[in-house]
Amino acid sequence: MFSSLRLVTFAGESVAARDKTKQLLSDASRATGATSTLFARTSPGVWNGGDLIWRANYRDESHYREAEQSERFRETAAAALASQSRVRQLEHVVFASGVSGGTSPRRGLYRVALFCANRDPSPDRLARFARDTVTLPRHVTAIRRWQLATPIHASGSRPWTHVWEQEYDDLAGLTGPYMLHPSHWGHVDRWFDPEDPDWLIDPVLCHSFCETSAPVIGTR
Repeated sequence: MFSSLRLVTFAGESVAARDKTKQLLSDASRATGATSTLFARTSPGVWNGGDLIWRANYRDESHYREAEQSERFRETAAAALASQSRVRQLEHVVFASGVSGGTSPRRGLYRVALFCANRDPSPDRLARFARDTVTLPRHVTAIRRWQLATPIHASGSRPWTHVWEQEYDDLAGLTGPYMLHPSHWGHVDRWFDPEDPDWLIDPVLCHSFCETSAPVIGTR
């Protein structure tokens, strides 16, 4: 499985203009030929998470590139995303399936975090961070499905190095059991703490989520 994820922040104050851009991108998303697509407004409470989550699964990298290099995509979606009058900020990562587990709920909440490991990112430290991160679902049972992947392309606020995705039954699973669990704030958070010797992750990150009506994270 191969995936593209965009966090889109609209430009301008006009609701009509934003809705027009959203509709244009929505039409383009349905025309890519992706095996599955999440296209949804973000929920209140995101941080650097955009107004819109656009995530698409493809069979493989060639399928993704064929879709995004098509004339229709370039003239519609690509043109809109590049327009400063339509889009103020765009975070984009492209990645193959990573380490994953669990079973997606039929409907619920999708959350994605984008990290940039740029504080002495030695292979050993990166491996330790990844191991710590993927142990969280063992302790936080509210996480129904999860995936940690490494982008092959990343652009936006930072050159993103990690895509950390989860699916929950509802928002309470993210804001309660996940955010408040000791394994999260007492163990994994040290990689994000500038005062900790293990500090690895840039303070600028993306924390975004939205409601879903179908499984999001694909399988290998």
